[in-house]
Order: sequence, then structure tokens, then C-alpha cells
Amino acid sequence: MSSECKACGAQVTDEATTCPSCGAALAAKMKLLPLAAFMLIVILIIQSYITKDEAGSATVEPAAPASSAEQ
Repeated sequence: MSSECKACGAQVTDEATTCPSCGAALAAKMKLLPLAAFMLIVILIIQSYITKDEAGSATVEPAAPASSAEQ
């Protein structure tokens, strides 16, 4: 697959770092997979802290047993 040079408009392969026609530097394409993996890990860590806090603060105290005099 090829792309187009922003400076001169010549066709450039994706592996090239400079344009073979004019010598202009080509912008490096950002890899999406490492960024997506990092964001997934961050989201999972945040979610684990949120669920841990909710489970710890929502303790239910047992009701006092009814005495036989109240029945």
C-alpha cells in the first residue's frame, strides 16, 4: 500500500521515512494496538479499585435477634 507525499504529491511506500522524489521527511504512523492495550489495562485497574471500594463500604450488619418477650 502506498501513500502520498504532503510536500510534492508523489506516491511513497508505507515503509519509506523520506520521500524519494523531494526528500521530505514523512510523518511516522502511530501504532494503535499498544495504545489500545495500555488504555484497556488502565481501565481495568480503575474498575478494580471502584468495585473494591463499593464492596468494602457496603457491609450489611445483621439485625438484632428478636427476644421472646417481643413476640
